[in-house]
Amino acid sequence: MQSGGVPEGHPAAGSGGGDRCSLPGAGSECVACGVMSCFDCPCACSRLAVSPDVCVDAHDHHHLPHSDAAYQPLSRVQSESVALESRTSGMVPLEGTRSDDYEVWSPLATVCGDRGTVWMARHKPSESHVALKIYELDKCEDEFELIQDEVRLVRQLRHPNIMRYLASFTTGQQLWVVMPLLGFTSASRLVATNFSDGLPEPALALLVKDTLQGLSYLHSRRIVHRAVRGSHILIDSTGKVVLSGLRHSTCILDTHRWKRTIHRYPPEARCNLNWASPELLAQDLDGYCEKSDIYSLGITMCELGNGEVPYRGIPTTLLLLEKLENRVPFLFDASTYPQISENGQGLATDSGVGGSVGDNLTSLAVTQRLFSPAAHDFVSQSLCGSPHHRPSAERLLNHPFIKQTRRIHTPLPVLLHPVVPLTETTEVGEIIPDLLERTLEQTTLNDDVNWEF
Repeated sequence: MQSGGVPEGHPAAGSGGGDRCSLPGAGSECVACGVMSCFDCPCACSRLAVSPDVCVDAHDHHHLPHSDAAYQPLSRVQSESVALESRTSGMVPLEGTRSDDYEVWSPLATVCGDRGTVWMARHKPSESHVALKIYELDKCEDEFELIQDEVRLVRQLRHPNIMRYLASFTTGQQLWVVMPLLGFTSASRLVATNFSDGLPEPALALLVKDTLQGLSYLHSRRIVHRAVRGSHILIDSTGKVVLSGLRHSTCILDTHRWKRTIHRYPPEARCNLNWASPELLAQDLDGYCEKSDIYSLGITMCELGNGEVPYRGIPTTLLLLEKLENRVPFLFDASTYPQISENGQGLATDSGVGGSVGDNLTSLAVTQRLFSPAAHDFVSQSLCGSPHHRPSAERLLNHPFIKQTRRIHTPLPVLLHPVVPLTETTEVGEIIPDLLERTLEQTTLNDDVNWEF
């Protein structure tokens, strides 16, 4: 362990501070409170170089991000710390905005195509467990603006089912984002390591309900997530589900006026093609809207319920054709097993699942379980090919599949037994990194299982 709590081999090892930050406005007078430097300025509006003529109140729907008019671009900061204001009532602010305030333990996952790493860490002043997302800025040429937008967006959103940030600061050529440590990690990792045949229906219903509540909140602000998938659904040690991956999101906003649809193709969309809606992939004049996320949620439900990512292992061109012709996946159980086996070798082309069927899902597991009719109907409605007939997130919250959660009295952590949250696996000590490394070594499902934020 090096000084400052950074272990040997840690990507931040050797990164230093002390250089003057090059944020726009640094050294100039803040228009909000008159302080000469933005780093000395206590007002929230100066922390991320927000343009002073635009309101950033979370309740103002007309100035949400991805609008270039609303924000000045951050330059590539070299050292000085920039803390995020804790604008949510349930959020406990962290005083530590230096790398020395954190003891970094072990890597959890990579993000942005290995441009960043999520680490398990301890915040020394508060003795609390946190997750650190550390970006290497010199490797983030393509996604730098997406990362900026994500930080700005998360800062303005307030919802228990949306990922929140505790602090954000730079050191050397790195951006450190501090988040709560979510003990059960991501839903996709749970499936990969412990539920290879898919999650039980009660657990699946609780996960989908909380995800829908987060999506409903985003959609009420005309924000399209565009990357709903198992690795972006995170679960804390109490069973609360939060939605992450907001760097892929966008707002249906054009010159400060609402539009019915958008036509922009998501940057770095290749990793999310399996979950993308047909209208998003079509790139036609009709465009897409918030209901694109509902389609992605239906794919995610098949991913978590079947233990396999739909369309996995098929060429991109065939994937596009399957979706445009509305060949959609479904939940595998005794009632749908004939549709899986009729094509032989598990290649259910009519189901839209590509060659993934049978890799980790045995016929015995399929024939011995039965999803409720409500679960099958939920997937069918979510994967409706026409976005005009696809239900909204608000409407799906009243679907019988979601309503059944009122009768589920077993907490989600119990339904996920024998999985134990990271924060409860052991006391603070040297055992934690070994446990995490063994867990990562056992993660072989889906070839690309990430715990993304």
